[in-house]
Amino acid sequence: MENAERGRTYQRIIFDAVCVAVLIAYFLHFALPALWGGFREDEMGNIGICWCAGALKSLLANIVFWKLFLCPGDALYDLPLYLYRPGGALYYLPLYHFFDLDPLPYRIVQIAILVASIPLVYYLSRRLASSRSIAFIAVLALCYHPRLAGLVFVGAFIYDVLCGFFYFAALAYYIHVREREVAMRPPQLLAFLGLYIIALNCKEMAVTLPVIVLIYEVLKSPPAWADWKAFSRWVRSYITPQLIAGLLTVFYIYGKTHGSGSLASLDPYRPVYSWHNFTASNARFVGQLLFAGHTITPIELLLLWSLVFIYAFLRRDRTLQLMAFWIVIVPLPLAFIVPIRDNASLYLLLFGWAMIFAKVMFDLITLLSKFSVFVGNRLLPAGAGPIVGDAFRRVSPRIIRIVGTLLVAFALAAFTQRKNQGLQAPWLNVGVKTSHVIHTFRSLGFRPSHGSSILLLLRENIFQNKWNVFFIASLVWNDHSLRIWVENVNELTPQQQANVDYIISVSEFDADVIRSPKLPQSD
Repeated sequence: MENAERGRTYQRIIFDAVCVAVLIAYFLHFALPALWGGFREDEMGNIGICWCAGALKSLLANIVFWKLFLCPGDALYDLPLYLYRPGGALYYLPLYHFFDLDPLPYRIVQIAILVASIPLVYYLSRRLASSRSIAFIAVLALCYHPRLAGLVFVGAFIYDVLCGFFYFAALAYYIHVREREVAMRPPQLLAFLGLYIIALNCKEMAVTLPVIVLIYEVLKSPPAWADWKAFSRWVRSYITPQLIAGLLTVFYIYGKTHGSGSLASLDPYRPVYSWHNFTASNARFVGQLLFAGHTITPIELLLLWSLVFIYAFLRRDRTLQLMAFWIVIVPLPLAFIVPIRDNASLYLLLFGWAMIFAKVMFDLITLLSKFSVFVGNRLLPAGAGPIVGDAFRRVSPRIIRIVGTLLVAFALAAFTQRKNQGLQAPWLNVGVKTSHVIHTFRSLGFRPSHGSSILLLLRENIFQNKWNVFFIASLVWNDHSLRIWVENVNELTPQQQANVDYIISVSEFDADVIRSPKLPQSD
C-alpha cells in the first residue's frame, strides 16, 4: 500500500515536471529573440540612478523600505534624484559591475527570472485549483501574452518582472503553509513578510498582497464562528500575518507618498480619484488582456465583473471567488493614474484572468465529459450496435479531460502565435538608438580626468528625455567624481561654461571633443 502511494506521488511529480518543461519551452519560443535587444532609453536612467546611489545606500533603501532615499548629487546632478524602487538595484548593480553596458547579460537574467516564475506560478495555480489541467492552461495564458511582450523585450520593465516574481513567491509560500491547515510560525511569517517587502521594493503594485491574502483567509474560513472567542482565536491564528503586512503597507504608502520627492508629487504618477478614472482604466486593462482594444466600455466592464462574481459564487468555487476579487483589487494601484498605464504593468492582473479562463475551460471540458458518459450509458445502447457502444463507454472522463485540455492549450498557443506575429516587430528594434549612443561615447577613445567637468552639446534631439545622454556618459566613464552638464538641460552660468574642462559635441552616431585639457586653445 505504501509503495503504491509512493509510486503515485512519483507519477504526479513526473507529470508536473513535464507540464512545467513544456511551459518553459513554450515561453522560450517567444522570448529568445529578445536576447539580441538593447537598452531602451529610460533604462539608462534606471541603471544610472542605482549607480549613483551605490551598493550600500541601495541595500539600506531595501531594508528601510518605507523611506525615500536621495541619491548623492553634489558632484553629479543639479536636480534631485530618488531611489524610488530600490529592488531594481539588486538586479542592475551586479550586472553593471560585471558586464558594464553589454545588454546581453541583462536580457539573459531578465528572461531567466521569467523562466523561474513559471514553476512558481504553476505551483501556486496547482495549489489554488487542485487541478493540473487548470494550472497548465492558466500558466500557458500567463507566461507569454503578446500585449505584455514588454516584460520580455524591454529591460525597463524589470521592475514589473521582479515584483511579479516576489509577489507570486510570497503568495505561493503563504498558501503552501496554509493549505496544510496550520497557522504560520514566526520564522514562516518573517519569510512571507520578507518576500512581500522585496516585491514592494520592486514596484508599488505589490501593495495589494495583504488584501488578497486576507480575502483568501475569509473564503477559507468557516461560514460562521461558534462564539466571539472562536472568532478571536481565528483572528490571532490566521489573520495576524495580514494585519502585520497591512501595517507595513501603511508605513510604506505614507513614506512613499509624502514629501517633495515622492512619486505621487509628480504629474505622471499623481493619482486622480474618480469613478470615471476607475472604470475607464479597468476597461482599458481588460481590453488589452482580451485583445479587445478600446471596444470594452465601462458598462461592459461592470457587466463582465458581475458575471464573474455570479459564476464564482454560484459554483461555490473558492478559487474562482478569490480570482473575482483579484481582478478588481490587484489593478487598484494603477486605476487612478492618468494617462492610463497598461502593457507590462498588467502582469499581476493577467494571473487573475488567466485563472478564470482556465477554470471556465475546465468546467466546459468536465461538462463535455459528463455528457459523453450520459451518451454512452443511456443513448448509444438504444440506437447503436454493441461494438460502438462498448468502445464509446471505454473512453473514460479522465481521457476526455486530458484531450480537452490539450485542445484548449493548442488553440490558445496558436492564437498567441498569430497575435504575436503582428505585434512583435516593434519589440525587435528596442534599444537600437541607445546602443548607437553608447558606441559613440566609447568611440571617443579616452576617459576624462578624475574630478573634471564636462559640457555635452547635443547636435540633435537624440532622445525625448535629454537626461538619457547624461546617464549614458556617466555609465560609460564610470567615475563618480565627474561633473557632467548637458546643454539646454542644465542651467550653467557663463563662468561655469568658461571653466569646464571638456566640451564634447554629441549626435547619435558621432562625437567630437571641442575642448579638453590637451587642447587649451580650443573654445
